[in-house]
Amino acid sequence: MHKKTILHDRPFRTTVVMTTVVCALCSIAQAQVSPQLIDGKPITEVNSCITNGCHGSLVNQRVMHQPVADSKCLECHEYAVAEEHLFVLSKPGNQQCADCHTLTHLDRVIHKPVADGECLSCHDPHGSDHTTMLRKDPAKGLCLDCHMDDYSEHEYIHGPVAVGACVVCHEPHSSSFKGLLTDRPNRLCLSCHEELEPTLMEKRHLHKPMEDGCISCHNPHASDSEFQLNASVPNLCLECHGWFEELFETAEVVHAPAKDQGGCTECHNPHFSVLPKLQKKLQPDLCMTCHDKELVTKDGRTLTNMKAFLENNPNHHGPIREGACTLCHHPHASEDQNLLLQAYPPEFYAPFGVERYELCFSCHQPDLVMDEAGSGLTQFRQGDLNLHWLHVNKEKGRTCRACHEVHASQRPAHIRESVPFGSSGWMLDINFEARTNGGSCAPACHKSKVYLRSVPEVTEELQP
Repeated sequence: MHKKTILHDRPFRTTVVMTTVVCALCSIAQAQVSPQLIDGKPITEVNSCITNGCHGSLVNQRVMHQPVADSKCLECHEYAVAEEHLFVLSKPGNQQCADCHTLTHLDRVIHKPVADGECLSCHDPHGSDHTTMLRKDPAKGLCLDCHMDDYSEHEYIHGPVAVGACVVCHEPHSSSFKGLLTDRPNRLCLSCHEELEPTLMEKRHLHKPMEDGCISCHNPHASDSEFQLNASVPNLCLECHGWFEELFETAEVVHAPAKDQGGCTECHNPHFSVLPKLQKKLQPDLCMTCHDKELVTKDGRTLTNMKAFLENNPNHHGPIREGACTLCHHPHASEDQNLLLQAYPPEFYAPFGVERYELCFSCHQPDLVMDEAGSGLTQFRQGDLNLHWLHVNKEKGRTCRACHEVHASQRPAHIRESVPFGSSGWMLDINFEARTNGGSCAPACHKSKVYLRSVPEVTEELQP
């Protein structure tokens, strides 16, 4: 007959535990071998707690507490009444564990079971199949006894969380850092994500959340967004860069990557960069990561493969030569066609007005078109007559693109090869030729026209 009384409501609490056993087998063992007593308490084991048929299962563990493995039960227990096999713990609470396992230098953040003296919440005092005699496999539930969320419902789970390796990031007993982290938050992340340690040059432009902490943007456990982001991009970016949200809502034209899923990081490095605005590459190479093929806009227009176009046309517009596409185009959104920063006529023929050419005049002098006299102002003149003034201002109102490619050409001054004519899409060749003292053009079937910067004086022929 066995009668067992456990005087506590939780078997893992480290308050005083008293167990009374009335066991026929034990009684027989005690009758056969009487303990040596001093003041009514034994100084040696009563036979062996492990081999007497009562507690043999305690040694069948992969990881054993050393006193149990050595059959030294009285290292932790002492008999209250030896004859009745009544025993208690030698010391209450964590004091018992602290005799061998020193935790005297606890840091300012202490794990609650440790602070409450509940070592046995996590550890089995005799033995376990798990390292450090943990009660459960840490990868399969120990921490989840208290921390209930296993994050399994999220699409993206941090690797250590997925395999239950909480101690990769958290100290099990105490820490100097909030959340029982093993190190300062950013330094802890970099211990695995070494590639995100910026070089001295990359620190020139550091994304502010990198200074505030990785968890400004990332969830350290799990998320439904890629890279365990706290929200999907661009929504996450707009939490700080909120002025773009209003811009996207009101602008006539929005750059597609700015609103696409993950689009912000197509152009910007989310952590650091050697370039301003966290750009990934210099322009125009950055732009060519997308504009290296034909693209179809949402309104059905086909955009040129700009990379191939620039490679085949070496005479580049100044902003492209300087690597500054954003001198003309807004990288996010605009009120004007083709993401232009300022006004420029969308038509091929358009009446002249300074306000309609704000974009061109942000670099070029308005006098280039407004002044009839061309000397000292332009090379495109007949003597002193400014031919820009004549073509754009006074005649049909040709826009700049009537003669110039806005990006690049094979000819000087990025003069274009042909222009569209009529609604059929027929391309009319310009046939421009540069000359030492001017140039000429012969559009399609029209007679060639020549301009000379220095016009020779015409003198009357002497009569005999």
